[in-house]
Amino acid sequence: MAVETKVESNVEVIKRSSNFLRGGLAQELALDTPDVSGESEQLLKFHGIYSQDNRDVRRERAQAGVALDYIFMTRVVIPGGRLSTEQWLALDGIATSVADGSLRLTTRQAVQFHGVLKGDLRQLAQSLDRQFLSSFGACGDVVRNVVTCPNLHLESGQGHLEGIALQLRESFRSTSEAHWEIFVNGEKAASREEIEERPFYGETYLPRKFKIAVSHPSDNCVDVFAQDVGLIPGDHPEAGAGFTLVVGGGLGRSYANADTFARLAEPLTFVTNEEVEEVIASVITTYRDLGDRTDRKRARMKYVVADLGLEAFRSEVEGRLGRRLRAPIPLPSSFDADDHLGWRPLPDGTWQVGIRVGAGRVRDDEHSTLRSALRHIAENFAVTFFITPQQDLIVSGLREDDRNAIEALLVQHHVRLDGELGNVERRALACPALPTCSQALTESERRLPELVSGLEGALAARQLGRRPLQLRMTGCPNGCARPAVAEIGVVGRTKSTYDLYLGGGIRGDRLASLYREKVSLDDIPDILGPLFDRWGAEGESDEAFGDFLTRVGVA
Repeated sequence: MAVETKVESNVEVIKRSSNFLRGGLAQELALDTPDVSGESEQLLKFHGIYSQDNRDVRRERAQAGVALDYIFMTRVVIPGGRLSTEQWLALDGIATSVADGSLRLTTRQAVQFHGVLKGDLRQLAQSLDRQFLSSFGACGDVVRNVVTCPNLHLESGQGHLEGIALQLRESFRSTSEAHWEIFVNGEKAASREEIEERPFYGETYLPRKFKIAVSHPSDNCVDVFAQDVGLIPGDHPEAGAGFTLVVGGGLGRSYANADTFARLAEPLTFVTNEEVEEVIASVITTYRDLGDRTDRKRARMKYVVADLGLEAFRSEVEGRLGRRLRAPIPLPSSFDADDHLGWRPLPDGTWQVGIRVGAGRVRDDEHSTLRSALRHIAENFAVTFFITPQQDLIVSGLREDDRNAIEALLVQHHVRLDGELGNVERRALACPALPTCSQALTESERRLPELVSGLEGALAARQLGRRPLQLRMTGCPNGCARPAVAEIGVVGRTKSTYDLYLGGGIRGDRLASLYREKVSLDDIPDILGPLFDRWGAEGESDEAFGDFLTRVGVA
């Protein structure tokens, strides 16, 4: 019987022939055309840029026989989500000068600009570079933005972890000079030393993207089990301070491939602070060598771990590391998932305030002038901004004397304060989806408010309005807002329907189960009504909805 020979994907061919991510990008950017070739579209992702079109006018333009309304999304790498006031003001200026007037905060603590024209991509990159920011490595088959719990920066006793996001970013970023040459400087600068690409990337980089998150010892706001590599700080009885390292998580899947699935990461080992980088490097090289380069829908590291099994995967890592891995310590028993909203005192005597940003979209509109409020804060107060993994924003370092002024400013700009938020609203996440994302099957961000309102109404009708409820919504099964671990996950299935997942763990430690397929968004509150009735009648007073559904066997 003939043995099927698998052929590497076209993206692998593009990467290998790209001269370390250069390809023909410089030449295409110089052309007076609104779009780029398919090959350059793939390479742009490594530079943090996605080629898109305005899908709201796609059909209209096609019927008129005119070209698509080509636009680009640029994602900015912000390790740990930390920004100075100068950096925030620069990002705010970019939103006006070359984007659609908004900044979008992501679940990976990055900032996205939408609606950018091809001719403005260089200007955007140069503006970022002046503030020591970059979009390079925000997308593509590399280690993405490193996510950390904001409390690692802000809470007393975690000072040794404050810079870990930047440390890991520097250790695992691509060293190709392509981005500088093409987008920032315009040509290869003689003063910049040519640096070889990191050996764990090589000329074809990784099979797919690679995500790292660092949780707080008692707070899993980062969804550490949804990552390729997750780090949970702890103390080993013999080795001392370090991390439980978990591997093989990932939530995306494909409707067109039944062999794809969501998966939670498993504990692989305990590493000390000094060992963490070399062990992650060995995990990355294992993935580089064993990941599927023929089918990108099944190329994530979670499938390597799932197919091999954890023990065989550990052996592969040990072979590349050159020594045995230490056994992991028990996982924390008191994991929570803080939303970081509201006023909180800091150990140095200053304050922070966590501000809800609906679906992460910072803008001025008829409901609120949040963007103007944040600009005023950045211009007039000595603070630090932290983007949270819930798409919200923390303003940190405020003096006690500034609290009343900040609160009055937020009220003046119609920014709703912590106590005014509904219990579904304050935890709800959504991906952008239509009209910009090319992968979206249906709406997400734009219809999140009405779904939140419907669920909060259903809860209020049952006197359950004070109970927290976690909702996450995406326009496709790629899982950018992490619905696969939500108490209620709503995932776009067709142009007008969604799949409904229930029972995820509010602490990010349990996958949701498929409850209904292809339901209308308008029907979801009524579908959940009987379950809310049972939750109110049979659930414990402090029992989370996902925990209840799991306990009674619904999910």
